[in-house]
Amino acid sequence: MKRLLSSVIAIAALAGAAAALAATNATTIARLVRVTSPARRNSYATLVAHVAPARRCRISVLYKSGPSEARGLNPKRPMHGVVSWTWKVGGNTTLGRWPIQVNCGSAGSFRTHFRVIH
Repeated sequence: MKRLLSSVIAIAALAGAAAALAATNATTIARLVRVTSPARRNSYATLVAHVAPARRCRISVLYKSGPSEARGLNPKRPMHGVVSWTWKVGGNTTLGRWPIQVNCGSAGSFRTHFRVIH
């Protein structure tokens, strides 16, 4: 009986820990809402993300030549759970599919991509 009670207590403790972890993950979100794709050279692209709780977010658009230094890709803090960046795709940008990374600290991070066309 004592052994059974110990097992029940241990299982309850594990279930409680799992529920607490699930609740933490459910309220900590950084996720893609939309990204402009495809985007033409010399046009503007936009990425919109949902972030909760509000944390300072950084974006990195990675081209063949390296990370983009385009204006508009500076770190930002979400307002009302939303953060967005708009940047100009250069006229000499290599055509193709390019990765984008968004990192919002303890609210999480994600990766996506967009395509550059003529």
